[in-house]
Amino acid sequence: MKSPSVILCCLCLLCACATNRPDHFYVLSTQPQGPGEPRKSPAIQATLKVTLPSLVDRPELVLNTSADGVTVLEHERWAAPLADLLTQTLARDIERRRVDMLVSVPGASRPASVDLKLAIDIVQWTVHRGGQASIEAHWRIIDAHSGRETVGAEVFSAAAASNGYADIASALSGSVAMLADRVVAQLPHSD
Repeated sequence: MKSPSVILCCLCLLCACATNRPDHFYVLSTQPQGPGEPRKSPAIQATLKVTLPSLVDRPELVLNTSADGVTVLEHERWAAPLADLLTQTLARDIERRRVDMLVSVPGASRPASVDLKLAIDIVQWTVHRGGQASIEAHWRIIDAHSGRETVGAEVFSAAAASNGYADIASALSGSVAMLADRVVAQLPHSD
């Protein structure tokens, strides 16, 4: 009598394993893609700190289902911590637009002398499948030499090309690139 129970349990376990969906992983990418301009010897050293809302700073993709609802996609995941992906991508986007600048991020070795401190606070991160990917950001740029502060806030949105999750990551990359454009426009130029 015990052997049919054991066989039934084994069959149930095998069925459960067979129906598991594989995980898919996504990254943010610098925009525009492709090789950038040759780097100049960095004249400006900057540090970058980015914060994210805890609701979206998780391994899984989070989609908005309504104004008050979200769904967490268990098998659609970021390939690294989202805060790290966002910080690295934004730093590279800024460097792509300012080849005279080197942007260091938390965890990287810090330059001996810092010219600018960039603090970006993502206050809202909204993603609708097959629709818009938007980030609302507040930023502060501090000139370490003069103490001059520049602040700003804006919403950046990009359309997802289709309902695919990779298109959502691409739309978010586009929103991050727009943020980089806006921040770079407010950076002081090297003399």
